Amino acid sequence: MPIVFEQRVHFGPYELDAHAGELYKHGLKLKLQGHPIQILAMLLGRPGELITREEIQQKLWPSESETFVDFEHGLNTAVRKLRQALGDEAETPQYIETLPRRGYRFVGSIAAEDLSQSSSAELPAPDTTSAGASERDRRALQRRLTYRPVLALILLPVLLGAAAWMLRPTWLRREPLQVISTKQLTFSGFVGYFNATLENYRSIQTDGRRIYFSTTDRSALRSVSVTGGEETVLPTTLLEPAILHLSPDGSYLLARRSISEKGTTEAPLWLIATNGGAARRLGDIEAQDAAFAPDGKTIVFAEGRELYLTDLQGNSPAKLADTPGHAFWLRWSPDGQCLRFSLLNPESMKITLWELGVDRRLRPLLKDWNSGQQACCGIWTGDGKYFLFSSNDEYWYVAEPGGWPNAKPKALTASGLSVTAATANPLGKEVFISASSLKSDVFLWDLKANRATPLYPELHPIRVQYSADGQYIAYTKPADPGVELWLAKADGSDRRQIVGPSMRAFMARFSPDGQKLAFVARLLDGPWKIYWVTVEGGAWHEINEPPRNQSDPNWSPDGQSILFGQPPESLSDPGLRRSLYQFDLRTGTTTEIAGSAGLFSPRWSPDGKYVAAMSIDMQGIWLWDVSKSGWRPLLTYPVDNPFWSPDSEWVYFNGAYDDYLWRVRAKDGRLEKVLPTPMTTHYSWCWCNGFAPDGPALLSCYDYRRNIFALELK
Repeated sequence: MPIVFEQRVHFGPYELDAHAGELYKHGLKLKLQGHPIQILAMLLGRPGELITREEIQQKLWPSESETFVDFEHGLNTAVRKLRQALGDEAETPQYIETLPRRGYRFVGSIAAEDLSQSSSAELPAPDTTSAGASERDRRALQRRLTYRPVLALILLPVLLGAAAWMLRPTWLRREPLQVISTKQLTFSGFVGYFNATLENYRSIQTDGRRIYFSTTDRSALRSVSVTGGEETVLPTTLLEPAILHLSPDGSYLLARRSISEKGTTEAPLWLIATNGGAARRLGDIEAQDAAFAPDGKTIVFAEGRELYLTDLQGNSPAKLADTPGHAFWLRWSPDGQCLRFSLLNPESMKITLWELGVDRRLRPLLKDWNSGQQACCGIWTGDGKYFLFSSNDEYWYVAEPGGWPNAKPKALTASGLSVTAATANPLGKEVFISASSLKSDVFLWDLKANRATPLYPELHPIRVQYSADGQYIAYTKPADPGVELWLAKADGSDRRQIVGPSMRAFMARFSPDGQKLAFVARLLDGPWKIYWVTVEGGAWHEINEPPRNQSDPNWSPDGQSILFGQPPESLSDPGLRRSLYQFDLRTGTTTEIAGSAGLFSPRWSPDGKYVAAMSIDMQGIWLWDVSKSGWRPLLTYPVDNPFWSPDSEWVYFNGAYDDYLWRVRAKDGRLEKVLPTPMTTHYSWCWCNGFAPDGPALLSCYDYRRNIFALELK
């Protein structure tokens, strides 16, 4: 049906005022005029029908002086400009379909609003000539007939409002959201980063045609069609880029390094063109997260405990709000009326969902959400009718409007996979997720023969630690929803659970005499704490605060104290100063190690003469000679997970940005490349974390392949 051109025509986020010849997006006027606007008006006048090239020529290029070449060039240029304004593509049209050599057709959905005013109909005049009708009766009748339309106009909205209020629960009630089909789109397993961070940099983004994602592979940025197929590499010089968001028109990715060069949670923001163009800095802004507003011209970013707005050049950031924690995963509602985000409490490590409305007031969502569960990483479905968020590696949903803040979420995914991120198709009824299933194993790696053999394959451990006499092992293994810690004899028998699945254990160390075990663990929404327990069992002993978050326990040679540090900013307490500490078991006191500011992950040498520690930015190793005062730099190189050789002569470490095992000599800083880290097709990441008593290195391997799946919703 032809559209009346006096009306405004709405389609998607766009609005055409055909009478004025103006096109708007989200209420903002676009720079489009002339032939592109006229062609759009013709297409919208007959949606779904073919508008031939001849019709367009007769209407817009009618002059006999116009040559065929003039018309062809003019039409092609006009259609190209129109598509650019609409963010449309000829190959996968959302609005304008090309019928080769014939013409064009509008294929989008239109909602036309008639703004013209209809004239009021006159009431028929009453018959006042009847016999016996007095002048008073005639006037009274006229008054009643005059009041009736007025009363009707007054009462009609009231009645309609009352009916609407009574039917409101029915209108607002939405059908349960269901996944009716699942399709795997990628198969490389490289989607996202393995290491969990505060801001959960595993974001995937889509414009409805392609899905963009970061990878653990050297080709760091990639995309894939929403229907699957070959992955396309997006060139970039940015090291370890983490995708934060995608512009509404799909032309730019907002990204940052997944690990800050300064060891903090903030890093420079970059705009990366999806068509392969050069990347550019967003001013001099450094932030933990950022996102585009629906207008495509504004960017919101989070820095520390503050939210700011800026433009596409990063000019003159304006403060938007203060937050009671570190905000990340920023997402505007489709109508731009509210901003929702995840908030990390640096003290409790609990993640909650919050909303900032048009009134600039912050309010928490899901106040009554199950205790102990993290609520994170929310998105809206493409039609804006449902809000999705993750908790315990699954996604949940609430119908909008959801009766916030005490909405009752319902589970959406239950695939057995660990869902790490989601993004909604703005052009369809799909949600794309990145998901994985975790497998772990430990190997004995003979460095001389360069041969790795499985260690306790029936246990599938993450880490294995031997006691000094080789009689016991402590090992961690994945469990739902946490990570367990177990103690066993070296032959794998007499297994006893130390930490259950309700907590997340990280690492454990035996005391020199093998009688005590120190370990790091946390509740799913609590701080990292160091505990110690006797091998025979009994109560846990806790290292008191401060600091609140603790990590990497190492026993002193006499077994009477525990040396430890604090987790990096990517895991806790962003913005706080970090040092090393020593806890005395006899007195129960904790002392800060002098000169250790900016260091973490300490390792005491087996002979007790040295302590090696990493710099907080993981760019080097520092050494402390216990017999002397002060620290000295031992090595400047990107390092990860250092450990001592049994003879205390070398510090071994994993290259942070390469797949090699290295070592540096304590006495003179001599650096040697040992071997490439062995890794088969069955695993996605391997690293060394110590030596077994009989000499081989302990090699931990993860199969943490993450791929993208399409979920069709109903």
